[in-house]
Amino acid sequence: MNANNIKYQERVYNYSDSCVFRKTKELNGGLSNMASGYPIKINGVRILTSEALYQACRFPHLPEIQSKIIQEKSPMSAKMVSKPYRDNSRKDWDNVRLEIMYWCLRVKLAQNFFTFGRLLESTFDKSIVEDSRKDRFWGAVKDKDNDTLIGVNALGRYLMKLRQEYNSECRYDLLYVEPLKIPDFMLYNEPIQIVDERLNFTNSLLKRWNLHHIEEYVAEVNRSNSLSIIEVVPEIQESIVKPKENAKRKSSVKSKTVRIKPTKKLSDEDKLSLFNVAE
Repeated sequence: MNANNIKYQERVYNYSDSCVFRKTKELNGGLSNMASGYPIKINGVRILTSEALYQACRFPHLPEIQSKIIQEKSPMSAKMVSKPYRDNSRKDWDNVRLEIMYWCLRVKLAQNFFTFGRLLESTFDKSIVEDSRKDRFWGAVKDKDNDTLIGVNALGRYLMKLRQEYNSECRYDLLYVEPLKIPDFMLYNEPIQIVDERLNFTNSLLKRWNLHHIEEYVAEVNRSNSLSIIEVVPEIQESIVKPKENAKRKSSVKSKTVRIKPTKKLSDEDKLSLFNVAE
């Protein structure tokens, strides 16, 4: 760590004005990498927490260690399993660990878009701080007066960065996560693949709103030659398009229409096109 680099400088946070998290079962505990309930799947491998994923990324050259980490049911156990092998971490670990951490958070959000997204939204614009007993890099430590926390708070700052992207007009781009462009970014001797949750997200919306007859809406889109399915389906309009975003879409973006018959069963490609998800 380069202590002279401003991004690594410690900061001071007012405890009462911040969104602070420590224990996973407490308020905002889901922000922790240790939190359960946010499962991840990479290359078809189910991983219980973002902590286990992060630790497994230390050892792309040791798939047997990756397996030990991922098989642990407790995130703390996954972390402890990795400790005896820390000296065998990838040689560039200190240079890439920040990139890997943010990638892990991106994947956690993409594959838990409703639950983790709502949690990020609930923090509003407060500083997000991991309250740590001794880790002043990933988190921050309480000062003697207990009113302030001091530390780099790298995890909290990455969560704030993710929140900013989630609250932007590019929110749904976060459903698509490319692998990092670093050497040997691998799981079980296989290159880590793209995480693309766009279709799963679209299907979950159709299921949530019980849109069994979405083909009728498609027919209306086809007749209009200007509207997107987002503008036609009331439930979608109300739930995922903010008024100002919708106005901007109408004025600056030409909607893509899908020429299919109302009775045709939608393919996966059609569904993605209907929701105008960014490629």
